[in-house]
Amino acid sequence: LLRKESAGEDFNRNRVNSECLGLKECPRNRLQWDFTGICAVLYHSRSKAPRSGGQESMNTQQKYSEQISVTGSSESPVANLDTVTVLMPLPFRDGEMDKEAHSKNVHYLLGNTFLDGSRQRILGIGGTSLIHHMNPTTLFEVVELTSRLIGDDALLMVGLIPTPISEAKRFIQNCLTLKRPPDYFLLMPIPGLCNPEGIEIELMDLTQAFEGIAPVRFVLYLRSSRLNGTYAKLTTLFDNIVGIKVGTQTEDVEALCSMVPISKRVLWGVGDRVTEAARCGVRGHTSGLTLLCPRLCDEINNAYRGGDFETSASLEQVVAELEEIRFSQDRFYNYSAIVAAAQLGKFQDIDLGEGGPFNAPPPSSIMERIADCVEKLKQYH
Repeated sequence: LLRKESAGEDFNRNRVNSECLGLKECPRNRLQWDFTGICAVLYHSRSKAPRSGGQESMNTQQKYSEQISVTGSSESPVANLDTVTVLMPLPFRDGEMDKEAHSKNVHYLLGNTFLDGSRQRILGIGGTSLIHHMNPTTLFEVVELTSRLIGDDALLMVGLIPTPISEAKRFIQNCLTLKRPPDYFLLMPIPGLCNPEGIEIELMDLTQAFEGIAPVRFVLYLRSSRLNGTYAKLTTLFDNIVGIKVGTQTEDVEALCSMVPISKRVLWGVGDRVTEAARCGVRGHTSGLTLLCPRLCDEINNAYRGGDFETSASLEQVVAELEEIRFSQDRFYNYSAIVAAAQLGKFQDIDLGEGGPFNAPPPSSIMERIADCVEKLKQYH
């Protein structure tokens, strides 16, 4: 058992002993340990599937069943991440969030779910929702409205920028007062100057503050490969960190799947082109396009979740061009491309507004490409 010497209390994680981990005191009397090279001792690594073709060493359904047996229930908070998390682009008009339009979009998503096995979607509010351009009061109002609308018909993931830590704690505490609190909190990348050691100290502080308090569960959002070790370490240590959203590259998926406990989730966070990441071991992905083509996004998830990588790869080609627009050039048009697509599609059952702050419409050359994409997506709306 790990010992938290500074507090003089058991830090029982059912892990290996402290000598194996090389425990040492950190500046804030919190637990630190040398992570490199010990993950294979903690947990057996997940089988790595070939990138293309051939017989899988362990097919996806077998790996999925193994993970469910470890988490204990297909309805567990960790297992429930094995789905599509819709990061909703919030609608703006005249620089203000349009709550009526957002409500319309939530109702559309609740009424158009095509996941197999009666699985629920996760509705998410994150970077694609432009939370970086909202004050905490407005963000909380959006969370309250969304939680009230979805009830028990979907799960809710709320992104927050965990700095200053005191403000992040206060926001989470406010969310816990809601009649229907969020199921997950997505800890966004830290803006500004920071380093892995500092991130570890602060996120450990935040995580420990809510340890054992239901229903606070965290998902870490990885946007730098330099944080692989830090995030894997935190995910291994804390039960209330249930997964890592990988927003970088498939190589990081492979690395993290070999380091984090098999009872946790590694999610793909670079849109609906997810097949390659699924081959590497991800379970579940985030989608910014589900409001445009819910049937397609759900069917991609159904396919790779069932081990049918050929079908999921074929389906994702339908969104490949639009995803390329969204995720190229430092994601300049991640949000505005979705808004433009909704406007060009003239969809009557969703409303993505007029465009958000700091996100002007794409240039005409890109708008032409988006228009072509929309024609392919209409049959899946």
